[in-house]
Amino acid sequence: MEFVGNQINVKTVLATLSAAFFIGRINLFGGTFPAACALITVMAAVSTVYIYLVPVMAAGMLTYSGQGLDFYGDMAAMIFCGVFFLFFHRQKFNINQRTAVACAAVILFNCLFYAGGHILYLLSLKTLVKEAAAVIVYIRVFNTVAKVLFVGKSPAAVSEEKVSLALMITVVSIIGSIGADIVVSSLWILSVLTVQYCRGLQPAMALSAVIAVFSRCQNGSSAHLEFFTGIMAALLIGWFLAALTDGRYRKTVLALSMFSVLVSFAGEQIYGAAAASAVFIAVPAGFLVKFWCVAEERLMPESASDFDLKLRLVKGDLMKKRQAFSALAKLYGEGMESRQIISYQFAGLARTVERMICDLGGKGDISRKQELPPIPIGAASYAFSAVSGDSCLSFSFGKNKQAMMISDGMGKGSRAAAESRLVVETMSELLKAGFDVDLAMKTVNAILMTGNCTDMFATLDLAVIHKDTGRAHIFKMGAASTFVKHDGKVSMLKKPALPAGILSGMKLEYIDVKLHKGDILVMVSDGITDCDRNDPGCLWLRKRLLEIGSRDPETVAELIVNKAAEKYGIRERDDLTVMVAAL
Repeated sequence: MEFVGNQINVKTVLATLSAAFFIGRINLFGGTFPAACALITVMAAVSTVYIYLVPVMAAGMLTYSGQGLDFYGDMAAMIFCGVFFLFFHRQKFNINQRTAVACAAVILFNCLFYAGGHILYLLSLKTLVKEAAAVIVYIRVFNTVAKVLFVGKSPAAVSEEKVSLALMITVVSIIGSIGADIVVSSLWILSVLTVQYCRGLQPAMALSAVIAVFSRCQNGSSAHLEFFTGIMAALLIGWFLAALTDGRYRKTVLALSMFSVLVSFAGEQIYGAAAASAVFIAVPAGFLVKFWCVAEERLMPESASDFDLKLRLVKGDLMKKRQAFSALAKLYGEGMESRQIISYQFAGLARTVERMICDLGGKGDISRKQELPPIPIGAASYAFSAVSGDSCLSFSFGKNKQAMMISDGMGKGSRAAAESRLVVETMSELLKAGFDVDLAMKTVNAILMTGNCTDMFATLDLAVIHKDTGRAHIFKMGAASTFVKHDGKVSMLKKPALPAGILSGMKLEYIDVKLHKGDILVMVSDGITDCDRNDPGCLWLRKRLLEIGSRDPETVAELIVNKAAEKYGIRERDDLTVMVAAL
């Protein structure tokens, strides 16, 4: 997946600079620096502006000068990746291709560095393979973190578990790069205690395992594995004892249990354990929980409790309905006096929903779900009078659904136009608010019957396309036939039904059709199907669709309208409207 860079503010820049410096210092397997090359590979995909991280990470590496670490090959590989992706940013490299470039750069430049110094015999092939594997891991980790922090994707769309693990590895790596053993061990233990206190035993055990693996890769000493085995044992003992004590003492019990167990494992690390325990006890419990909740809300809003998540969903749904009711109140308030009562009712519903939202606390918020791209839709129309009585509309709603609508107001002129516009706009607001299609169409039918004594009715032709499955449900209320072009053939879909505003309590049915990639769906008003009275089966339209080679919806719609206008000749003409969806 490719990223689109976001606007960067000062806080983002400062935080990124600090993290990049310490990531540049991360060394594994006794002196390799895979994290720096991985970070610039990922961040260059977010935006080329992040090229400024190259000198920052190079500065982090240079802090090891004089310590006998051969980091120059890794530094050259990191610089090469930054420059390469800067110059070739227009190329759409996927994550696997970027990973291949980074691994090749690490291997190549390390070989060149050792060969140039005539010390190629010192290059360990085993260590080089380990570093390449670490580059792959870090690219995946940083890629997952970048999706949430810099691209703004919902963790739910990425996988909450992947985001949690990636953040764990990133934090552990940054802490491990500090370099002072006492400080590092105390920060690691403090993070484990905090996670255990705020999230429970299992996440803390997972964090301990991540720390143990990183420590082993960083130092290569089995003594550290024993140290972190002690962390896990201390967590289990602390969890058991804390369960037997009052909640006020839980923090102290956890910290002291960990400290006492680590005495037998830690050796010289005992000072780090003591410092972490002291800080953990000293920090107020309320502040600790608040800090965790703020971090969780910023980084992983989807990890909130089920209750909070459901509350946000309910509030988000209510906000949609309030917006729809307000829009409909305004719409009907501008129409006939006989429908003013409908406007008042919608306005009352909007106020009721507003009070419900206030009672739930706040304005509500719902995370935007990942949506499929819209289906290309084109429309064309021709009015044979001053104002067309046809109205059409296309929009997305619900979960990966797209609607196409044509309404024909009975009669001609502005009154017919007002009726058809009322139908499509009302349906649009109701569907976007979350009402099902059946209820929305019955509502429109009832509204049109209110105060209707002038024989003014409206047809409604509605197609609901499920973008993820390709299945389309076509609803008709007095509407003309629909046409589907598939695999060199054109089929005509029709279902007789009365227009809206004539009969109450009507039973709605729909045509279920499976659309495939390359299909074309054509909806028309009755002006199109009635243009040739000697051709009730619309053979001319089917033939015209087969002749049209273009798949551009606008072009197809224009050609059909032009052909229909031509066939009318000098006869009295009706308004013409065509909508085309190209899958």
